[in-house]
Amino acid sequence: DTPASTSVSPEQFEGHLDALESGGYRVWPLPRVLAAVYDQAEPLPPDVVTITFDDAYASVFSEARPRLRARGWPYSVFVNTDAIDAGHSPYMDWDDLRTLEEEGVTIGNHSAAHGHMATPQSDESKSAWRERVETDVDQAHRRLAEEIGQPPEIFAYPYGEDSPALAGVVGERYRWALAQRSGPVGPLTDPLSIPRFPLATGFASLDRLTLAIRSRPLPVRRFETRADGRGGDIDWIRLTLDSGGYRAGQLGCFSGAGDALSVEREAGEAAVIRIDVDGIGRAGRNKVNCTAPASDDSGDFYWYSYQWLIGP
Repeated sequence: DTPASTSVSPEQFEGHLDALESGGYRVWPLPRVLAAVYDQAEPLPPDVVTITFDDAYASVFSEARPRLRARGWPYSVFVNTDAIDAGHSPYMDWDDLRTLEEEGVTIGNHSAAHGHMATPQSDESKSAWRERVETDVDQAHRRLAEEIGQPPEIFAYPYGEDSPALAGVVGERYRWALAQRSGPVGPLTDPLSIPRFPLATGFASLDRLTLAIRSRPLPVRRFETRADGRGGDIDWIRLTLDSGGYRAGQLGCFSGAGDALSVEREAGEAAVIRIDVDGIGRAGRNKVNCTAPASDDSGDFYWYSYQWLIGP
């Protein structure tokens, strides 16, 4: 009974866990996954997933927690602290969050106010915007350290909305930050723009879960784009790709609405593609997904996504 866009039914969630278990997947804590990806702290097997929850809803404590504890599986919860301080429903309270921390759950920073932070508001200067987001991120960090006893090490952007400017602020405080657009994670993934597959209502089918957990990171070595001068929209995206186990000739890119986009391979640069996104942008969140089938005939897809925002 929490918002459909950020929720999944307990029955569907149980089905997700059953599918992970029957598929032989390993569920690791988020810090362990990130250390393996970015520090090569240990080999990262291809069948590893990590489970995260944003917003610290009370139902995560009452419904998800017992199901995950029964399987001995770790998970992470990202907390927007103002709601907890105010005692708002339907959120956990600080006692719940302390219990989770004692049980080994990773607790992360999800901002204080849970506002739109990626770009300045229409009446907000860049300096005022920076002061607002710095104050917000720091307040949440302080409150979590005070109440949980451990300062958070990972940030998750409210609404999953990131931007280069916001990543600059967050990167002064955190090494890792999570967005919320579909995609697997690999060593070339931007550590301040780490994708996650949302599995909320409308995206919660077992087919969707299977597609997500079998995806592989498309090896994007370099990303470039050009603004079109019309309020934050962009004309094109250019990706420089490493070679890998994907069928480069079958790579396709799609808008957030699922429409196929024009993809050009630049002359003399077989590993560079240019994606025409002129005119597809709209106010709010915009997304491009690029996928290519694996060359081993497994049916898996290599995947890369990019999100940009057009302000009010």
